[in-house]
Amino acid sequence: MARKNNIRSIRFSDELAELIDRQVGNTFTEKFENLVTRCVWELPQKERELERLNQEISERRQQLGRMSHTAKSLSRQLTYMSCKIMDLSAAIAEAQKQEW
Repeated sequence: MARKNNIRSIRFSDELAELIDRQVGNTFTEKFENLVTRCVWELPQKERELERLNQEISERRQQLGRMSHTAKSLSRQLTYMSCKIMDLSAAIAEAQKQEW
């Protein structure tokens, strides 16, 4: 491990002390170093992952919008076709009555 020549005194909240204490390490200093190191190395990766997920969510929302539009269009067409089938059925029934 690197030599520790820097001595600093800082004050922080109880919440931050609890956060530091939850980190991996045997001593407070190790836990603090692990927290800082983790934030420095993992944060950029997590930010890239978040950006990728936000992009995917945006694409899925666009896809959902297109699919919703298509579903509404198909529903209108089915309603129209159903009316036409009923009209055709009525016309067939009327034609059969006239044949008898």
